[in-house]
Amino acid sequence: MKNILRIILNLVVCILGLTQCHAQQILPLNTSTFNIPAGTYFKDLNNEFGYYLGSWKGNYQDKIITLSIVKVNNKPFEMWDRNYYHDQIIVRYEIKNINGNILQSTLNSSFNEENDVHLLIESSGTEANGNVLKLLFAGGNCSVGIGEIILKKINNTQFYWNYYPGTTTRNDITCPPNLDYNIYLPETENLIFTKQ
Repeated sequence: MKNILRIILNLVVCILGLTQCHAQQILPLNTSTFNIPAGTYFKDLNNEFGYYLGSWKGNYQDKIITLSIVKVNNKPFEMWDRNYYHDQIIVRYEIKNINGNILQSTLNSSFNEENDVHLLIESSGTEANGNVLKLLFAGGNCSVGIGEIILKKINNTQFYWNYYPGTTTRNDITCPPNLDYNIYLPETENLIFTKQ
């Protein structure tokens, strides 16, 4: 009798546990969040990010730009007052002048804290089956340089860089004058980066 009660109790616990568990819905990267349940995971199912991962170099106006592109899986984000998860690209960079002096670098930045988004470049989506990667740049001090970066595949080892800053000046009222407000990222279209 004890064994039967123990079996029934275990079955009840398992059934209750199963009814309380909800499987996380997994959808492709660019799926709209409209009417999608909270907790959905927008995953890089088609490896659209794979091409961009790694180290890349480009030259622009006597500057050497190194990009280090990594993928973060299952990163939480909030939209429409709901929590979701998505795979995302994070771009760290270093810009040196012709003499090898570092003008700006985020290669060692963690970007882990919500308030540590200064100089952050992160993906916002892909287009043309992954042949175009759209990125958002958080900008530098006082968000100077905030804007969009678009990478377009050329071939297996090169892509075009297109950077469109939305703000290129600072606000004299709320931004202290002693900070660096230079935009070091190359403000140009069709700059070629080569995989290293």
